[in-house]
Amino acid sequence: MKIHEIVENSFATIFEENLRHELCNYGVLKKTDPEKIIVDVRRDIEFIPLVIDGNVKVLRRDGKGNGVFLHFITKNQTSAIAIAYALENKKSEIRLEAETELTYIAIPSEILKVWFVKYQSWRSFFFKLNQQQTSYLVQKINNISFENLEYNLQNYLKENSEVHNNKTIFLKHFDIARDLKVSREAISRTLKKLEKDEVISLGRNKIILN
Repeated sequence: MKIHEIVENSFATIFEENLRHELCNYGVLKKTDPEKIIVDVRRDIEFIPLVIDGNVKVLRRDGKGNGVFLHFITKNQTSAIAIAYALENKKSEIRLEAETELTYIAIPSEILKVWFVKYQSWRSFFFKLNQQQTSYLVQKINNISFENLEYNLQNYLKENSEVHNNKTIFLKHFDIARDLKVSREAISRTLKKLEKDEVISLGRNKIILN
């Protein structure tokens, strides 16, 4: 499918006609494999990815292997944080990584400021995204501060299941521990407890929600 067809099918009710034309003219349709880094920390943001199909994981990384999972970007979304960095010509402090096979439109960062001035629909799109993603991060901070690991782990597994539309989650304990910024041993203990409570079933590098 060509970019014009994709834009009309996906954004006819979201973006005004002239903006859709510019999205086709300036945007580049791309595909990539899982685990491919789209935007990385300490790098200039040359474009933002507008997701057409697949999921993107947003992570906070310090460039030294340390970090934490923030949220997912799904169909017809992008990262409000990445847009904000691009508008301010700041290097990225987040990593956008393909969680699945991914199709997206790469929008050059330099056109973003123009769109904010020209198009009400683009401003509305950004503000809605920003509100949704900020609310999610506030809730996440609340959970980390006031809830136990078992609660946060169940939320993490549920979110992964919903994003992939699959009750079987293919993740290693190490990957979960890295995303939640706790020890692998703590994740393994908590997963075993959840299995004992019949919340999940464990397999080799997979977790099944009951």
